[in-house]
Amino acid sequence: MDDNIGHLPDDLLLRILSLNKTKLVMATSLLSKRWRSLWSLVPGLKYVDDTNRDADYQRFMQFVDRSFLSNKVPVLEHLHPNLGHACPFVEIGLWIKLALSRHVRELHIHIRSSKKGSLTLPSSLYTSETLHSLTLIKCVSLDVPVHVRLPSLKTLSLKTSFKDSPMDVTVVLPSLQRLHMSHNKTRGTYVLNVPSLKYLKCSGMASSNLLQIKNMPELVTAHFNGKFLKALTSVRRLKLWITPPQVMNPSGMIFNQLVHLDLCLFREGWWDLLICILQGSPKLRFLKLINKLDWGDIFSNSGRKIPTGWKPPSSVPECLLHSLEAFEWFGYRGRHGDKEMAAYIDSVSVTKSFGPESLPRLTRSRDEIIGSQGTKI
Repeated sequence: MDDNIGHLPDDLLLRILSLNKTKLVMATSLLSKRWRSLWSLVPGLKYVDDTNRDADYQRFMQFVDRSFLSNKVPVLEHLHPNLGHACPFVEIGLWIKLALSRHVRELHIHIRSSKKGSLTLPSSLYTSETLHSLTLIKCVSLDVPVHVRLPSLKTLSLKTSFKDSPMDVTVVLPSLQRLHMSHNKTRGTYVLNVPSLKYLKCSGMASSNLLQIKNMPELVTAHFNGKFLKALTSVRRLKLWITPPQVMNPSGMIFNQLVHLDLCLFREGWWDLLICILQGSPKLRFLKLINKLDWGDIFSNSGRKIPTGWKPPSSVPECLLHSLEAFEWFGYRGRHGDKEMAAYIDSVSVTKSFGPESLPRLTRSRDEIIGSQGTKI
């Protein structure tokens, strides 16, 4: 190894080493005199807990403590602990606190096994001036303060649950550009202020009324359910999931910047929602419908009747007349209602690109349908 890359400068070697697990990085100290202390200058720490017994885990914690304290870099680029169920929450908190004292820029915490309890992160985490990226996966129940402000954070991924809060929690992230949130149910309301956000994906808690996302003028792409469309009126690319228990029809809302819409169909009511979005999206160019579940699967245990019809709108959406370039429908099954919707869009739209090939062709001319609704080109 030393013969092959030993001629490289220290900065490049340290960058290469930082991509590996800390256990492997420390092993390079045996290669030669030059490598003996190089590992202690690596700007990132990555730990993977692969222990199965308590005795092994004690050695793992001692290894983390020893290697962490031996690391000499003043600014830590990243800390990535991937931990098992035996890891005490107090140890996790101490490691994070130590990383924050080193002005860590990227923090990625993954607890692989679920366990009872509440992980209390250091208070300094919620006001860090240097943190650029934060990922928390299965960190059980987080105890979040009422006010959170992370001025440098650009990427946030939360796949965990929050501890019940009797008060609203305000989170201000002025530099955040990418946000991915997936939560379990909790009590309390979380209000996010994210003026620089460009990419948004939410599920879980995002399907409840417990999350409010405000001030997103820069948003470009959103993967969301139907309840928060009011916060997405400036989005350019939208992927929308229609899930139980409710479909929201955003009548009167205008999506002035929307160019690309992917609508994932999970339940009844999507026809009206689609028309509402089309009527408020004058610049829409690409429309994709994605069928995710069969009607029979949805209603087999509910006792409800499968929807059987669709009524065209009183006026043709402007985007169908002037801007739509491509329309695709994945998982199209040709049901009653689906046929009418597909034929309507095919008939009135200026688009020349339709898919799949099995979509029904129009039964009336485009001029006939527009004329019957009192709308002219």
